[in-house]
This record gives sequence, structure tokens and C-alpha cells, in this order.
Amino acid sequence: MPDKAVLLTFDDGYESFYRIVYPLLQEYHYPAVFAVVTSLIDQAPNSMVVFGDSSIARNAFVTWPQIKEMSDSGLVEIASHTHNMHRAIKANPGGSLYPAVFSAQYQNGQYESPSSYNQRLQADFKLSGERIQQHTGKFPDILVWPYGQFNDHAWQIAHRLGYNHHFTLHDERVNPKLTSDEVGRFLIEEETYLETLSEYLGGRLRNKNIERVMHVDLDYVYDSDAKQMAKNIDTLIERVYQSGATTVYLQAYADEDGNGVAEKLYFPNRHLPVKKDLFGQIAWQLMTRANVKVFAWMPVMAFDLGPNADYVKDVRTGKANAEHYLRLNPYNPTNQKIIEDIYADLSFHSKFNGILFHDDAFLTDYEGPISGKRDDATLDQEAEAKSQYLMQFTKHLEKTISEYSYRGNAKLMTARNIYAQVILNPKAKQWFAQDYTTFLAHYDRTAIMAMPYMEAEHNIDAKAAQAWLQQLLQKADVAKNNPKLVFELQSRNWKTQQAIPETELNQWFDLLRRQGVYHFGYYPDDLAKQQPNMPLIRPHFSAAAAPKN
Repeated sequence: MPDKAVLLTFDDGYESFYRIVYPLLQEYHYPAVFAVVTSLIDQAPNSMVVFGDSSIARNAFVTWPQIKEMSDSGLVEIASHTHNMHRAIKANPGGSLYPAVFSAQYQNGQYESPSSYNQRLQADFKLSGERIQQHTGKFPDILVWPYGQFNDHAWQIAHRLGYNHHFTLHDERVNPKLTSDEVGRFLIEEETYLETLSEYLGGRLRNKNIERVMHVDLDYVYDSDAKQMAKNIDTLIERVYQSGATTVYLQAYADEDGNGVAEKLYFPNRHLPVKKDLFGQIAWQLMTRANVKVFAWMPVMAFDLGPNADYVKDVRTGKANAEHYLRLNPYNPTNQKIIEDIYADLSFHSKFNGILFHDDAFLTDYEGPISGKRDDATLDQEAEAKSQYLMQFTKHLEKTISEYSYRGNAKLMTARNIYAQVILNPKAKQWFAQDYTTFLAHYDRTAIMAMPYMEAEHNIDAKAAQAWLQQLLQKADVAKNNPKLVFELQSRNWKTQQAIPETELNQWFDLLRRQGVYHFGYYPDDLAKQQPNMPLIRPHFSAAAAPKN
């Protein structure tokens, strides 16, 4: 491709393309891609067809002879827009409607199995390609995803059938030096001004993608009374929308006793009880109704599988350390497979934009493989080995969920919690087997637990808390690592069990903004008590209130 190239693409198969656009392509000798939903083209003349959630007259779409004529012209490449996947299906007990391509169907009280889902996609993509080949003489080279949304599993199926490229609605410009089979596109609508298009083509339509994060416990939303829970869900959606948040870290597990360990899960899985099949429903509502990104907040090791499971042990006692999370031994192959299964089940049954690895992914200097020597050189070496092992384990889990992960506007993002002490104190790497530099290199976001009242050994006042946060900002080297950092503030003082006053929380927000921090958020958001008070914090928290630069 030349350095500056523009490809025109048109989706859905409307007759207006043949009547209006095709003559213009002939006049100016411009090539284009035209993606058709083959089941619609196959419908009888003068009939009504169901397209998406609408009923449309069949004559609104092109005919096979018209497709043949345009294909033969050499100006129009015919692409598949699937055979019958440009529609939504019921995807969970809550009634969420997902695009049919990337979701298992939920009907008659059960989910479609992975094998049935696989067969459904394969049959559709194959039939669509064969219908186009039958009428044009060419099997399509391109599959254009309905709504621009897909998952890697769907693309693997399509690619094996003979499709070589697939088009999304990711709005990044295509780099002609790349050989990726995925092509992003910029969607032009009635509201798209020429100035906007010019900025996009010139590479100027970019911002810092400022993130404002609400950390939400599903335990606050769940209620045994279905009506009350429905009210809670609506309240949550409205609260997130009104906050000006861009991102929600949404708990996918149940922590009924508040010890940070998953005893139950909020999605169907093979190993732990399901408290309520709720995560997929709420994640999708947040994405579609509140228009935010959702990260599935998940433990890495802190799963309670009963008294006979192999947990991390303190070498001094041979038992799990009661001062820390109960964590499955990550070196045990059985545990690894169980955790992998849980992550795979999460991905298959729900859709989200990213994964947040919980702060349970640590090993103390008395846990994991150790030699028994206590000199600093040995402890540093052991901490590095354990840190690398845990990082690789999370990367394996990322790969596990990527096959079925929703690919809407970008790739699946990864975030991992890190303790502030690891940044403030060089010795802390030995205590937790966490390494700041490693996190920055391997995750899209490093979520720093910037919680002064939790970190302080004794009760401190607001002035001391502000000073602690200022020190953390300096140590984190914000200017250098900004796009990768999220500062997670505390909205509750767990030592006093009191909410942080909104005036103090706003001071923290303002401090982070003055220091140029791109991304910050808070935990927890207390739905029942409506804390923090949203009208009070929104002017300081909202992404819309951030200065434009």
C-alpha cells in the first residue's frame, strides 16, 4: 500500500449503494468494499425482512444480479457481513442482548455449549461465503463483523474457512507497514464533519484517553429479593452514568465475609458455587447504558476450594498465614488448571473490556520457593524469581480469556493492582514479590493502591494523608509512566469504618490532576449509602471536567 491510502467500505447491502454510490465509484474510478448480509439478499422480492431489531422491505437491499454486476466491474469487492449474524441474541438469564457473533446463546434455561457455538459460527460463515461465491465466482476475502464486534475464536473459524482479512470498527488508522489481517475503520455518520475527517486522516484525532475509575463490588448490588436487586442495578447504572466515570472495575466474585477471598462467583463455572449469574448482565448494561469500559475484577490465587486444597503456606509454620489472603498454591498444576478453567468460564459467559488482576497475587519472603538464606542478595533473587513467575501466570490467564473475549473497540486490556509500599520502599519487593518496573512493562495499566489511611501503621490526619500521597506521586515517576498508571484512592477508612469526607476526596482528585495524572479512581463505591455523594465529587472526579489538552 502507498503511504497515504484511503479505503472506502460500505456495510449491510443497501440498494442505495448500487443506485447512488456505485455510479460515483465509476465516475471517479475509486474502488470500494461492499459487505452484504447474505440471508437478506436471499429473501423473496416484495417481502419484509428482519434486520437487527427492525423490519425492512426487501427492496431496500441489493439483488444478486446487481452484486454480480458490481463485482465484475473490478471496482467493488464483495465481502461477507455474515449470513444471519447481524442480530442480537439473549445471552444470559437477565435477558441481556449480545451481538450473535461473539456470544453463546441462552435459551430454555441453559447456555449454548462451546461446541454448539462453534458449529453455529462455522455454518454461518461457510454458507455466507458459498452464497457469494455462487453468485460472483469468488469466495470473499474479507469478513466484516456485524456492529464491528467479534472475538478471536470467531476470527479463527472464519480464517480456517478461507477469509483472509476481517474489518472492525476500531478507529485507529491502519499502518501500511503492518501485515495484520485485522483492519480498523473510522465510522462516518451524518454528524461527522469534514473537519473531523480531516483530523482523523491527518492523525490528529487523538487524546490521552483519560480514565476515571469506579471500583464496584457486586456484593453491594446483589439482593436475594429480585425486585430490590433490579432496583439496585438501575441505581448503579444511573450512578455510574452521572459520575462522569469512563471505567468500572467490576467484581466478578462473591466475598461474603469480606476477607478478600472468592467463596462463590457471579458467573457460571466448573469449580465454585454461583451466588447469582449476574456479572455478565451488569457488565453489559454498564457498557451499553452507562457507556463505560468494564474490567472484570478477579482474584489470581485467592479462591476458597475447601479445606483439602493446596494453599500457599508460610515455611515457618507449614500453614497458610492467617494475616494474608488464603491463596491457592500457584506452583501446583492442579490449582493452575482450576484457575485457568475459572477464567475461561468467565470469558465464555460474559463480555468485558479488560481484566483487573486482584492484589492477592503476591508471595511473601516466607512463601513460595525459598532457600532458607536470609541475606539481602538471596532475598532479592528469590523475590525476582517469584515476581516473574506470578507475572507469567497472569499472562497465561490473559491468554486463556482472550479467545472468547469481546473485541468491540479495542483489544482486551490488562490491569494489575500493586501495593504502594512496593513503590515507596525498595525492600517491599522482598515482602510481596511484586516489581513496579515489571508491572509497567507487562500490563496496560498498573493500578497503584494509593490508600494513605490503609498504609499508615497508626491513625493519621488529613494533612499527613495528603503528604503521603504527594510522596507516592513523586516515587511513581508520574510524568514518565503516566499512560500506564491508575491511582486507586480509598473512599472509606477501614480502620475507623468511616467514609472519607467528600471534601478530602476532592482534594486528592485535585492533587492528582495538578500533578498531571491521566487516570485515577476510588474504591469502594457504596451503592446502598450513596457514598461518595456524587453531586459533590463529580466536578472534581468526572472525565468531562478534566482540562482539555
